[in-house]
Amino acid sequence: MNRVKMRLYRVPLVLIALWLAACGSQPLVAGFDVQPPVITPNGDGKDDVVDVKYSLSSSAAVTLTLLDSNGKVYVLRSNQPRSPGNYDFLFGGVVDGVVLPNGDYQLRLDARAPDSGQAMTANRSVSIKDSDTKLPEIQNFTVFPSRFTPNQDGIDDRVTISYHLTKRAPVFVFLLDPAGRKFPVPERPDNAIKPGEPGVHTYDYEGGVDLGAMPPPDGTYQVTAEATDDIGNLVRATAPLTVVDGGVPRAEIVGATAIIAPTSVPLGGTLRFTATVGNIGTVPIRTKGPWSGTLYESLQNFNTLAQYEEPGLFRVGVDFEGNSSGRFYPYRWGLGKESDLTVKTLNGQKYYFLMPNQRVVVSGLIKIVDKNQFNPIAPFFWVGLYHEQVRIVNDRIAPTRVTIGF
Repeated sequence: MNRVKMRLYRVPLVLIALWLAACGSQPLVAGFDVQPPVITPNGDGKDDVVDVKYSLSSSAAVTLTLLDSNGKVYVLRSNQPRSPGNYDFLFGGVVDGVVLPNGDYQLRLDARAPDSGQAMTANRSVSIKDSDTKLPEIQNFTVFPSRFTPNQDGIDDRVTISYHLTKRAPVFVFLLDPAGRKFPVPERPDNAIKPGEPGVHTYDYEGGVDLGAMPPPDGTYQVTAEATDDIGNLVRATAPLTVVDGGVPRAEIVGATAIIAPTSVPLGGTLRFTATVGNIGTVPIRTKGPWSGTLYESLQNFNTLAQYEEPGLFRVGVDFEGNSSGRFYPYRWGLGKESDLTVKTLNGQKYYFLMPNQRVVVSGLIKIVDKNQFNPIAPFFWVGLYHEQVRIVNDRIAPTRVTIGF
């Protein structure tokens, strides 16, 4: 009985021993091959890359290095874990974004199995000829201004990025934040040369605000341009950029209501309007005079009062049926009075802002002085909120027919 038990006990041990012996006879690395042994990384599509093949019989940490004739070592892969199986590694002669010079090299594979401690090294020769080592240089890289406020207030709303590219290569331009996040910057479509072609390239960047998108969050960034040619040569240029007060401006005539009175005005009489405007966004909105309460004569406009149109300004305007002056809302008023607003001084100049969640009452007067100005003689007048050189935010609010008496 004991002999039977002993015999049954020994059979598995023999099988285990045979299995261990079989495993031990397999090399950790097999089939290590490099084809073709000579590459010409010049972008002609022929022998531009070398295909490195190898097999692992068990899990291992793999390191691939390249050794030149002077003993300099280039690390291609470092201690990367791999499962048992077959592997391909394509090498185009590029290390850290630069094509290596012509010459003879030794490609070395080091593998170590973490469980058994088994290690193996294999070497193969590879040569590089006719390599294209000319870099796609990014020259005269400039970012202006370095302080960027993408909020459509007309002050530092846009950044101009420009450079000279010396060699044909796709270029990726982006803002890089301290956390490593990238915010792409599209190239202007009206450049004289196509993207990626040698020459001067210009980017007009507004943070996406013109399309109603939120710009990158306030903070400090590196504007980065990366040019990578067909061979793999990589060139990078950077410049700092600070984003402040970024956001999409939003305002409205509250409740889309306004009052225009009276509905009958004699020649020499005065038409009045009143509206309430609120900043319903997250960023300050800029405005300027003439301030609430200002009187226009009907033949005047904001230009005759020396309150010229400026990109980014918010102002309330009054327009009328039959207006032939060639400009929308010829009568315009700032949002409230100076005392209602927050003043900021930039480069020695004062700017006025309506702050988020703030409301102001805007009113104005128009003295009717010319009987020939209005056709028909009982035109509609209406109120609007105009984001100058951007869009009409609220249009034709409170249309009111006003009879002009002569």
